[in-house]
Amino acid sequence: MGKVLVFGEVLFDVIEGNEYLGGAPFNLACHLKKNGIETIFISSIGKDKRGGRILEAMRKYGLSEDFVKIIEDKPTGIVNVRFNNNQPEFEIVYPSAWDFIELEEEKIKKLMEEKIEIFCFGSLALRNQVTKNTFLKLISVLEKCKKFCDINFRKPFYNKSLVEYLLKITDILKLNEDELKEIGEMFDLKGSCKEIMVQISEKFNIEIVCTTLGENGAVMLWKKEFYKEEGIKIEVVDTVGAGDAFSAGFIKGYIEKLNPKDILKIANKLGAFVASKRGAIPDY
Repeated sequence: MGKVLVFGEVLFDVIEGNEYLGGAPFNLACHLKKNGIETIFISSIGKDKRGGRILEAMRKYGLSEDFVKIIEDKPTGIVNVRFNNNQPEFEIVYPSAWDFIELEEEKIKKLMEEKIEIFCFGSLALRNQVTKNTFLKLISVLEKCKKFCDINFRKPFYNKSLVEYLLKITDILKLNEDELKEIGEMFDLKGSCKEIMVQISEKFNIEIVCTTLGENGAVMLWKKEFYKEEGIKIEVVDTVGAGDAFSAGFIKGYIEKLNPKDILKIANKLGAFVASKRGAIPDY
């Protein structure tokens, strides 16, 4: 079984004075590891207390620190979360250590020697050119593995040209209903949810497009055929990290070469479970 490479931000959400460890790529890496998938996580942290807490968490979840760079003069990332009429508003602080992800040539050569089956990424980590250059280098040398993109839009840190580039290199695209609608508007794709998924797949030559539908489950387009998984009735406690858990479940099923319906079932089940618990990476 091949390994999964996860690239991007690790940070703390600061909510009413309390700090919660997260960042979609970090959440994904932790869930993959908890599900028995060999996972390599690439990011950067500051040489500070928050960075130390991240290293402790990585040890707890069994993630290697080999590809996490410690930066002396940049702080570990934080997101200030405020609520306006019960709706969260995010201030993703810049600059943060994960804006400056760099890898030495020897580390890149080491990655090239690994049996990496899937390379996972999103759009947020690419907001700064230093991290983006590292990402572009990895894309150029890791040609054979599947590219899994959880697009994960965070305003104002994306634009049409970045989204177009990411979609063109993607083999498996995971997104939610809002992101599907936004991509449709961005590229003038019209129609129903399924019709827009087909157009995205055809326009950008994407093998699999998977859209999460919240309480209504998920729908997936795989080799021109649709699969639907209904929502699981749960008492929602906290949706933070549920999408990342969904992605982890999907990747687990994909690597284990299950059939599409079973892959979607595993993903949907893990996403729903995390939404029923407090925190992005609950115990299980």
